[in-house]
Amino acid sequence: MISVVIPARDEARAVGDVVRRVGEALGDEAHEILVVDDGSRDGTAAAARAAGARVLTGAGAGYGAAIKLGLGAARGTWLALIDADGSYPEAALPGLVAAVRGGARQAIGARPGFGPGESWARSAVKALFRLAVRWGGGFQAADLNSGLRVLRTEDLRALAPLLPDRFSLTTTLTLALAASGGGGATVFVPITYRARTGRSKWRPVCDTWRMGR
Repeated sequence: MISVVIPARDEARAVGDVVRRVGEALGDEAHEILVVDDGSRDGTAAAARAAGARVLTGAGAGYGAAIKLGLGAARGTWLALIDADGSYPEAALPGLVAAVRGGARQAIGARPGFGPGESWARSAVKALFRLAVRWGGGFQAADLNSGLRVLRTEDLRALAPLLPDRFSLTTTLTLALAASGGGGATVFVPITYRARTGRSKWRPVCDTWRMGR
């Protein structure tokens, strides 16, 4: 089974369509869709349930905490992560699942370096982080903090105590899993990236600092 965890806060405008498109993308695959409502005040939970997701209620502790809450309820062998804002292509999920089933340790949807989905400033910051990782650690990462990825559920459970509760979870997960051994490469699959629905929760100064740290 594939467990799809979708962290969401105030994403009522987009989350229902994301849930429906995830279900369509996975087709006849055995799967479950878990939306973690992380302190929303706009009807996110109701929209997710109406679309067919199982909804878990978080305490507003942050993106990473929401993913870990979803992990605790996941029943699948494979775990997929995708954002609730409509920016990631749900149709890419089967290819990422196939890569992990084929032996990859993690399969990550790699966004274009610069595109319509985010500001030039944010894209430039992420490019600098990728360069720093390449120079400092010898790891070539096409996208350090993509919110679209698939890995083994047991691998995320093993690393969960090391992972932060905020946006930097994805960056830490990318590097920690690549460095942890156990076989299998990190695979980056190029994807398209759409402009999000609604307002971003990213805080430029605070979240950039946490990602760098």
